Amino acid sequence: MFGIEMPVTTVVAALTGLLLVVVSYRVAIHRLKNRIEIGTGGDTQLERLIRVQGNLTEYAPITLILLGLLEIHGVDQTILISLGVVFVGARLAHAHGFGTKPGKNPGRFYGMIATWLVILVASGLAIHSALLG
Repeated sequence: MFGIEMPVTTVVAALTGLLLVVVSYRVAIHRLKNRIEIGTGGDTQLERLIRVQGNLTEYAPITLILLGLLEIHGVDQTILISLGVVFVGARLAHAHGFGTKPGKNPGRFYGMIATWLVILVASGLAIHSALLG
């Protein structure tokens, strides 16, 4: 319609949106079950669930913006797909690990590391694409 097709970014954004609905639903259900309307009421599980939701909303926008810009700049789709798969997998691992288990755990740790790596690689590629074409 607009002359710019971004299938990889579109799919990654859609999967991220679905994940956001799931983690938001988990927050809402926990609030309803425990009758906590505002804040956390000192409930540590609710605090974790809220941070999973917040963490996703903090990292998803910049990642999707970077993927979109890379796709517009014509970066190889295999690279874009790889970054997208790693990002969605990392966010799933983080949501599962942090949202279900208190303290340190592999899902939370590796989910964050993988998210940061995706952002670092995408940022480097974006700088390269913008400056060197």
